[in-house]
Amino acid sequence: MEDIIIVEGKEKYCFSEIKEAVEQFLDKDFYSLTEEEKYNKIRRKTMMNAILKKTAVKDLTKGDLVKDIKEKQYIILNEETFLLSLAKNNDIVIYEKENANKFAKDIDKKKLERVANEYIRINDCTDELLKNILKKL
Repeated sequence: MEDIIIVEGKEKYCFSEIKEAVEQFLDKDFYSLTEEEKYNKIRRKTMMNAILKKTAVKDLTKGDLVKDIKEKQYIILNEETFLLSLAKNNDIVIYEKENANKFAKDIDKKKLERVANEYIRINDCTDELLKNILKKL
């Protein structure tokens, strides 16, 4: 079984690493791009989602501040915040094996929804995960 399952609409994707999910949702050659190209790819995809959902975008690379992490918003910083923002805004649903610690390595998993008793629903803790990323800045 894979460590990460992402559901987008009727599609289900299985991954063993976050890197594979990034390549699925951003670009298959994402990790061979320059930093500027990576940023542009993340920004373009985020803006498309934000426009469709009429949701705010906070671009941390441009100095935007996140005043309230619980607010409905997309956060641009890196590929992990991209995926977590998609989950936060219910564009995708991310499930992770409880012991995989790909996304949810620094949080208490006891209160998270379980699927098949071994996967946790990451959408339930995106605010906490994004907050932990912001603390590290």
